[in-house]
Formats: sequence, structure tokens, C-alpha cells
Amino acid sequence: MALHQTGMRVGMAILLFFQLCGWVISIGGTAHATNECREDTDEWKENPGGAQPIAERGHLQPFPFNTADESRAYDCGIHFSLDWWIIAFQFFMIIFGYLAVFVEFFHTKYTTMALFAIATTLYTLYTSIYVKLGYQFSGGSHDDNTVAQGFKTAAAGGIVVCVCNYIFMFLFGAEESASEEIPADTKAT
Repeated sequence: MALHQTGMRVGMAILLFFQLCGWVISIGGTAHATNECREDTDEWKENPGGAQPIAERGHLQPFPFNTADESRAYDCGIHFSLDWWIIAFQFFMIIFGYLAVFVEFFHTKYTTMALFAIATTLYTLYTSIYVKLGYQFSGGSHDDNTVAQGFKTAAAGGIVVCVCNYIFMFLFGAEESASEEIPADTKAT
């Protein structure tokens, strides 16, 4: 398939740049939440009426039960492992997106669209969980709960990534040859 027109390629490159910016924001929020888990901070231990702290239930991965304190870093790694895989896959998709936009060999519409659909679905799930956890930890818009701030930061980056992924798929899926004329011998008379 031929590459898109220059204006369309520039637009897609800008969207991929915004995806990278959102990705950086979400990686910072996830790193902060992971660090709060490993340090087992007071905010992390908040438990309004449940058997487990809020952050350890209803997440992408279950939190291991009944583990010793010395393996806390390992348990937090397991708990956030799917989050980190989703983040890594999105980074791969940003690189693949640039290759698909500018290198004809990688400009495969169906493969690119399918992979971006998978990445967008995963990032939508990731963002949904982090929005929920941000609300559950938050005591209001001016709350100083550091765990909630980490979750909200990750959710904000996830929203940017999702929106840019959706727009990128819409642009990349557009027909490349829409402006080409129909050959004279195939025109109806």
C-alpha cells in the first residue's frame, strides 16, 4: 500500500507525539502507585470497611494474600505486572505507528489497525481501573492522598493516550488513494 499524503502523515506523527506525552504521564503515575505499594504507606493501607485495602482489590491483577512483609516488593510487582505490560505494549505501538506512517514496508493497514485496536482496548481498561481507584482514594478535588494522586496522574495520561489512539486509527484507516482519478478505460459512459 502507498503511504498517506504528506499532510496526513504529519497529522499522524503529531498524534503519535501526543501519545508519547500521555504515555510518559501514565508511566509516571503508575510508577508512583507502584512505589507507594512497595513502601506500604499509610494511604495505601486505607481500608474503609473492606477486608483488603482499596488498591489491592478490584485491580487488573489480584493482590497476593497472606505474604510476608519482606516479599512486599515482589507482591507489588505481581499486582502491577499487567499495568506495566500494557504500558510497554503501548510504547511498542508508538514506535510501530511511526514506522507505519513513514516506512512503506510497515504501512500495512490491517495489521496496524488491529494492533492499535488491541493497544487501545488494553489502555482503555487500564485507564478505567485507574480512574476508579483515583476516585476511591480521593477525598475531594484538593485531597493530599499521594496514592490517589498517582492513580489520577496515570488515569490522565491514559485518557490522552486513548483519545490519541482513537484519532490515529481514524486517520490511518482513511483511504490513501481518495484523491486519485479513475482511469479513463474504467469510467462508465
